[in-house]
Amino acid sequence: MKLGIKRIGVVVAASALTLSGVAVIASTSAGAAGKLKTYEIGYQGPLSGGNAATGLYEKYGAQLAVKQWDSNPKRKFNIKLVPGDDQGDPTIAPTVATGFVLNQNLYAIVGPAFSGATVASLNIYGANHVAMVSPSATRVSITVKDPTASPQGPLNTYHNFFRVVANDGVQGPADGTYLQKKYGTGKILVISDTSTYGVGLASQVAAAVTAAGGTLAGGAVLGLPYSNACTAGGTGTSDAVTAPLAGVSAVFYAGYYCDFAQVVDNLVGTQHYTGAIMSGDGSDEPQFITSLSTGADGNGVMLTCACSNSQSAKWSAQYQAVAHEAPGPYAAESFDSANLIMTAMSKVQGKMTRSKVLAQIKGITYKGITKVIKFNSAGDVKGTAIFVNKVESGKIVQLGLE
Repeated sequence: MKLGIKRIGVVVAASALTLSGVAVIASTSAGAAGKLKTYEIGYQGPLSGGNAATGLYEKYGAQLAVKQWDSNPKRKFNIKLVPGDDQGDPTIAPTVATGFVLNQNLYAIVGPAFSGATVASLNIYGANHVAMVSPSATRVSITVKDPTASPQGPLNTYHNFFRVVANDGVQGPADGTYLQKKYGTGKILVISDTSTYGVGLASQVAAAVTAAGGTLAGGAVLGLPYSNACTAGGTGTSDAVTAPLAGVSAVFYAGYYCDFAQVVDNLVGTQHYTGAIMSGDGSDEPQFITSLSTGADGNGVMLTCACSNSQSAKWSAQYQAVAHEAPGPYAAESFDSANLIMTAMSKVQGKMTRSKVLAQIKGITYKGITKVIKFNSAGDVKGTAIFVNKVESGKIVQLGLE
């Protein structure tokens, strides 16, 4: 879909002309600012609300990359990072995206973090040739056709979206197969939070469970809409699992950590469920544990991610110096995403333009701290590693690959 209102050469959505949720983090090299040109890149993700931890980890990862870039004496230009808070909400995301594309000195963005916000922003960025490099948006139909999704996609029609982690077409089947093989002694209950991300992941997990010979509790995915308790300033009740748990040996929740904590509170604390519990990358956050009413309820819960939570002590210390907390999931992927963008910008010949930056990203091979990153023609990263983690004694411990 082409969005048809134009302002100063920028295509925007009519409902997204209010430029809010965007702030500037200045270049850290004030002394060199007068000698080198300064360009801007954006970060888009949830920086407030119940799921802000993901966005904050990613923002600080990008911020560290910019800080190190601007301190490199061999750099060709300075960078400013411009964070935009979309709260992970598809209704807010277009406003943030519009603010970014109206900034003529901004050439690409790290993000969006969430799949729903990504889908809502795609056409705004695409029509204006702004590259999107996401550390964590994993919905399959963004990049390739997904018969289990609506719309089936691919939605990346402008070919300006890229992600540095495997999509749910890799994560979902791996999770479903893993659950069935290890815990499929009874039925498996698959729950979706009904978000863009949750629906896609749940459908992939459910298909893998049945393909591996398992049986779905209730015969289908259970839709459990995410609560307004997990939105900015929201107040709501716990997410109660209403499906019968008799004969259920494992539960998979496709959604984000704030609501997942409420689901676990209900399953373990209220219904005294003792089977296996797993969620995907949207819940792979330390704040899942702190969001529980009773921390011990989370012990044994499995969390999977296409990201590795294991980074060097040196990099972790550098991150902590910027964020004043330890790095969480996708912090390193965001660091790599920002560095990949800046490296692509450094390869542009002549005048810097968004189209030239986009072209460089399409063909880049970048050796990051998480992996060697190269994109296929759809915008997906090459590589399919999925890690399984487990909550033990109030901490998330990485067990290894699925």
